[in-house]
This record gives sequence, C-alpha cells and structure tokens, in this order.
Amino acid sequence: MKTIIATILILILVSAFASAQQKYTIKGKTFDEDGKPLPFVNVFLLNSLDGGMSDERGVFSFQTAKTGEVTLVASMIGYKKYSKTFKPEPEKTISLSIEMQNTAVNMAEIVVTASSYSSEKGKGVVMSSMDVITTPGGAADIFQSLKTLPGLTQVSESAQLYVRGGDPIETITMLDQASLYHPFTFESSYGGIFSNINTAAIKGMYFSSGGFSTKYGNALSGVLDIDTKDEPQIQRINLGVSLANASISSDIPIVENVLGVRLDARQSFTKPLFVVNGGIDRFTVTPTSRDVNGALVYKYSQTGRLKLFGLYGEDTQGVNVDRPEFNAIFDGASNNSLLNLQVRDVLFSDVLVKASASWNRYNSLWKLGVLDLTKRDNNYKLRADLEYQVAARTKLSFGSELEQRSSSYIGTVQKQDYDFRPNAPSITLDATLVGRRLAAYAEVEQASLFKIQNLFAVVGGRIDYIPEIDLRWIDPRLSIGYKLGEHSTLKFGWGIFHQHADPRLYSPEDGNPNLKALKATHYIAAYDYSFSDQADFRVEFYHKEYTDLPLKNAVLHYDNGGNGYARGIDLVVKGSIPGFINGWFSYGFVDTKRKWMDFEEFAPSSYDITHNVTMVLTYSVTPTWQIGVNYKFATGRPYTPAIGSVFHSNENIYEPIYAAKNSARYENYQRLDSRLTHFEQLFGGKFTVFYIEGLNILNIKNIFGYNYSADYSQRNEIQSYFGRRMIIFGMLVTL
Repeated sequence: MKTIIATILILILVSAFASAQQKYTIKGKTFDEDGKPLPFVNVFLLNSLDGGMSDERGVFSFQTAKTGEVTLVASMIGYKKYSKTFKPEPEKTISLSIEMQNTAVNMAEIVVTASSYSSEKGKGVVMSSMDVITTPGGAADIFQSLKTLPGLTQVSESAQLYVRGGDPIETITMLDQASLYHPFTFESSYGGIFSNINTAAIKGMYFSSGGFSTKYGNALSGVLDIDTKDEPQIQRINLGVSLANASISSDIPIVENVLGVRLDARQSFTKPLFVVNGGIDRFTVTPTSRDVNGALVYKYSQTGRLKLFGLYGEDTQGVNVDRPEFNAIFDGASNNSLLNLQVRDVLFSDVLVKASASWNRYNSLWKLGVLDLTKRDNNYKLRADLEYQVAARTKLSFGSELEQRSSSYIGTVQKQDYDFRPNAPSITLDATLVGRRLAAYAEVEQASLFKIQNLFAVVGGRIDYIPEIDLRWIDPRLSIGYKLGEHSTLKFGWGIFHQHADPRLYSPEDGNPNLKALKATHYIAAYDYSFSDQADFRVEFYHKEYTDLPLKNAVLHYDNGGNGYARGIDLVVKGSIPGFINGWFSYGFVDTKRKWMDFEEFAPSSYDITHNVTMVLTYSVTPTWQIGVNYKFATGRPYTPAIGSVFHSNENIYEPIYAAKNSARYENYQRLDSRLTHFEQLFGGKFTVFYIEGLNILNIKNIFGYNYSADYSQRNEIQSYFGRRMIIFGMLVTL
C-alpha cells in the first residue's frame, strides 16, 4: 500500500509541474432527435487526438491548444456523423449543443431487452453511478445497490446476487470483458459482504436478471457487465474517511486527451465501527480489507483506446461460532487479483471492435475446527466482440472467447456435516480441475420487422465447448417487441441457457467428472412505460424451467437427475418529482422449487424469497442538504429445521434429525436505513461531502440462521455482522 500511495504522489507531482500550452475549453451536450441526453458519444477535433466522450447526462468537456480553423466531429454507431467547423477565439470557452440523427429506424428500442437494468438510457431502467453512491445503507457498493432492484432476492446482507431464486454461482460478473469469479470481500457460508470493485472506477454497467443476449454465456440466471472509465480529462484527487474505512483516488492526465492514469485505493478498519456500535465480542479478528485498482489508458487515435486495468484486494476475519458440538472460531482470509488489457476501436467507420486479454486469480483459506481448506482459482481469458451496422434497420453482433480455468481444493473437510470438532473424521482433498472453454456467438437485431415500423426483434445463438470433459451445448435465444406508442413498449423473450456445474463437483474423489451442463429455459413477457425522461415503469412476468441439475447419487456421487422451476412477477417504478423526491420502488414475487444436490424430493429452493419489497427515496431539503431512506422487506428464507437427535456414545456426539428439506422459514426480513448528506465547499473552495448514516435505525432483529444446543433440543438465533442498529459518519473531499 505504501508503494501504491508513493506512486500516486509521484505521478501527481510529475503532472503538476509539467509544462502546458495555452489552452481553451470545448464543452457541450449531446442529445437525440427527441431531445433526450445521449451518453457515450465520441466528440473530438479532426486531425488531432483532442476530444472526449459524453457522460450519462450527455455532457462532454475537453481542452485543446489547436489554433486557427478547426473541425469538431461527434460520432456514435447507429447515428449520422456530426461535424462543425469554426475558428475559436483564444481564452474563450466554446459551448455546443449537438443533436445526433438516428440512421437506424427504432434501433434504440432494439437494445431494450427484457429484465435489463443499465446506467445507459435505452438499455433498460436506468441506475446511474450517483444512484449507487447515494443509496442509503449501500456503502456506495454496486452489488449492494443492485440488490434494491426487482429480480434480486434479499437472502442475507451479503453483496452476492441471488437472481430470481437462483444460486449466486448462476450469475456472472464481467469487467471490461474479463470474467471476475470472486468479486467479494469476507467470503464465508453467508456470502461476501462488499465487492472489490470501487464505484469510482465505473463508467457504466448493464445488469440482466434473465433473457439476456447470446453475447453472455455459461450463466443460468443473470449477468452483470461493467465498463471502467477511460482516460481522465482533468487532474483530481478524492480523499475519503469514515468510521469504517479510508480511501484515496486520483485522476492523472499525463498527456492531455491522450494518456492518463486512474488510481483508487481503500482500506477498511471495522474495529472502530464495532467499538462504537457494539458487537466486537463476536470477533477474534475484526473484518479488515484493503484493495487497489488502477488503469492506464492510451488514446492512440480519434476512435481507438488501449486500456490496462488492474485490481488487487485482500481481507481477513476471525469470528466466534457457537456450534452444537463445540465452541469454534472461523478464520477466513482471501486475496483477489485481476489484470486486463483491452483495446476498443471503430473500423471502416461502422464496425465497433472490443477485444481483451485477462488474468484473474483468487485464493482463499477457511478454517473451522477440522475444516482447513485452501481454494485457488486461476482464470485466463481472450475475448473479442464486434458490432456491425449492416443496414439502416439491421445490426449484427458476433464474437468469441477462449477461457482456461484452473480450480484447486487442498486440505481437509469434515466427513459429517454435524461434526467440525478438531479431531473429527475428515476427508483429505488434493484436487485440481483444469478446463478450457471455447465459445462463439452471433446475433441479429432487426428494426421494422416484416416492414412493421414499431416491431423489432433480436435473434441469435451461441455454442460453448469444454474439450477436457467433451462437454458442449448450443443456446438459441429470441427477443421480440412492439412499441405501442411514444412512451410504452411490449416485449417477449425466450432462450436456452447452459452453465457447467461448480468445478468442485467434477472432483474424482467425491464428485463426477462426467457431469453434463446445467440447463435453464427462460420465458419472459414485459411491459415498459416511460412517463418522462426521468421516470420509468416496468412490469415483467417470467418462468424458468431447470433441467440436468446435479443431484446426489449413491454410486456416482452426483448425476444430472435434478430439475426445478422459478416463476414470478417483477415490477419497478423509478423516477423523480422535480424539486422534490428522487428514487424508486421495486417489488418481486417468486415461486421456485428444486430437486437437486442433496434435495431428495422436490422442495422450495433455499433462495425462495416469496415477496421482496424495496423503496429508496432521496429528498433535497436545500441545495446543500439531502436526506435519504432505504426500506427493505423480504419473506423469510426457507431452511431445514432440526427436530431431534441421536446420541453416538462411541464418538460422544449427537447427530441431528432433520425435518423435510426447507420445510420451515425464518422470520420476515425488514430493515430501514437512512442517510443525511451535506455538500459544502471548503479547503479553498474544494468540493466536500459530509454524511451520517443510520443502518437498521429501527433496530429490527433479523435472523439469518440458528445454532443449536449439544442435543439439538434448544436453538439460538444468529444475526448478521451488521444486523444491529449502527451509526456511520464520514466525509469525502475533492482536491
């Protein structure tokens, strides 16, 4: 960390003392024919590398030293190229309003696929980076904030994404085309609490809870696709400190509009948080994490960028655990590294190309009595995605990926789930599973289908192949929609989705190397209505049919005899009342059952949370004071209760007798978080934010499990790390 901070300071000093020509600013806004802001438009000066990209509000700004007559160009695939020639006056700011003309009739509506949420207008209900930062109780974490959207169930207070009753492993996370399999800190049986991805590094994101494009594969339920920021336009340093962590981030232009560095570092120290709010007695080592990410971005042409992005995170924790057989201590530690090189360019004026090469490594150590397990995950990946505007109403997308993943499990695990004592019977593991996955996809987006102006469709397919276990699958997918009017759209989606099983299940010792891929078929019907540019409504009906799920087998350990379903309704209303309240309300209903793993009979999924309600509201009391609330309600999670026990005298332990799988539920979950934010200009006019946040301010007791007495006759409640009422305060200053 000291080396990283020293590097940041050196780069800042180099940039600060670098000489510069006399420059002027060109700024403005890009919008479409309806006057709606248009993000991610390339705006640049012809025959130069000076330029920028419009943000989520369509706003752009950059500096240049070019003199004489200049030509400004704005370009974006699917829109006519805009150009304007003028002669700037020295030392004067130039402001422009740029209207982009759509070359593809209704192409904007094509990308509005079912179940999608994005930071970009035109790709679903919008969730901006500001929404992530200001969501009360979300800790400015993208995963915690996403959990306020419909389709995601409130299983615990972890950051993991439980999509429509599915296991977290069924949702993939991608960052600049790279796969990130463990994007969480403090992983345990209750999931990871926060992500390793700093929100300050994110340019845009796309999340889908079903029916997603053939661009995404090896995922049964959902996908989160994140793009990081490009080269910085201005030098900036952000310093943050709170009761729970400290952070520093810096944007450092090295060569104006050509080369720049972004660096972010965070350190958590939760001990003060628990000292102030109570609960420190639960830990032998209070949860501590640190992470750093950075990007070196080189703009080598008007449309081409080369980005090297790196991420490293690590964490430790020690928790007192009361088990029936003994009082234990859970020790957990992990580290996660990612390195990704991405190139993005436009070829032949209308072919958008993205390609990347990435490496991701994850190591974790879990200790609990006899359990002493080290897990290592190494992933190498090459990926390329291309988009080509074939005609005014037709766009073709295609691409491929080659991934090699190595997962190893080394150590000892308990032989019986009810006996974790240090000298308990155990199984020794030393298994390394290596496999390559080759995939290719193609997809056509067609507007004015059958010459019906408001009818559009997306049809495509992908193929995946794992040669080491001779596993292959083909996934066709289809979306079709009709624009009912200026503000409303009706959409239908269908598709087949495959995913290989958890690598752990392919182990020869206690798994089955011949397992087939898991399969899910999605059926979706959705209705969208846009009240205004700032307000949207969506209701969606879905049904997922699962087959070929892993199921315990007395001879083969596991086979593909499992099956299940998930069906439900999701709705969300998001928008603002000008000058009053911003926010959203979401509701999700899900009914999901499975026969899989050790479920011998058809039973509710462990993530069958029937009702999920979230309401997030922020209100600007004055231009400098803002108050926000985040209310969550969720039906209690299913669990399997112990109803008795049998005593084994030779081992001096009670073996529990369980009721039917998931035949009981925990109490309903409720939580109300609030946040008071004050914006100020201090330290010589520097933008400064002060905030105080209350977590679970009503101090509602939420249960995420039970521990039992030695003979299982009595049980006690288990609450999450952050289950009690807590107060957090902090500040953020921009230098």
